[in-house]
Amino acid sequence: MKRKQFFDPYVEILDKFNRRGIVYVIIGMSGINYYAAKTQEIFATQDFDIFIKPTIDNVKKAISIFEKLDYSLMANEKKIEKSLIKKIVREKKTILATDPYGIAIELILTVSGYSFSQMRVDATIFNIKGVPVRVAKLSKLLMSKKVAGREKDKLFLRRYEILLKEKVKNNKG
Repeated sequence: MKRKQFFDPYVEILDKFNRRGIVYVIIGMSGINYYAAKTQEIFATQDFDIFIKPTIDNVKKAISIFEKLDYSLMANEKKIEKSLIKKIVREKKTILATDPYGIAIELILTVSGYSFSQMRVDATIFNIKGVPVRVAKLSKLLMSKKVAGREKDKLFLRRYEILLKEKVKNNKG
């Protein structure tokens, strides 16, 4: 049986980021899912979180890629205009990129508990379809969720703790 190919929009974006020299690290649930050993350990998420180095040049290059791929770009629920990029970077606003099919990617310029360089310094490189993908260290991803303290993060951390306990129990038996 011939294996079917499928389109993975995140790998395409990350390949373009790598080729343009955009400095990034995958975070949030998107990052945590890279550490899943099997599909039952993957958590659903509505978007894909990319923490990009918060510099004007880096943000401009990322925006340029999304524009070429026909994504709409918003920050603070307003369409991004070139004149606003300096302000977005200075205020470290999240940029939401959405394609015509509803795929959502968040370009994040700040996270709870860690600077960009702290998240990136010991990140793990995953090779996805020949594309190197830099993902923040799992312990930092979990700590960032704990520090954020949002209700959805607290619920996730409780579920994740149960998953880890079951994993340890199953490995002993």
